[in-house]
Amino acid sequence: MPNSEELMRQMNEAADQAKTELQKHYTQWSAREVADWWNRWYLKAGHKRLGRILIAMTKLDREQQNTK
Repeated sequence: MPNSEELMRQMNEAADQAKTELQKHYTQWSAREVADWWNRWYLKAGHKRLGRILIAMTKLDREQQNTK
């Protein structure tokens, strides 16, 4: 089993990959597809990291909508 530093590095890398995937599909995905995304990544990246990614994407999307 990896030490906690290595585990955190792996989880951060997984979160980066999950974020990239979400960014590619964010405007096209349904709630079901987002749930599938979450299910694919939560064991690798952790719930907190995925939550932060999702909230950040939502905030960015709202900001972009408000500037149009």
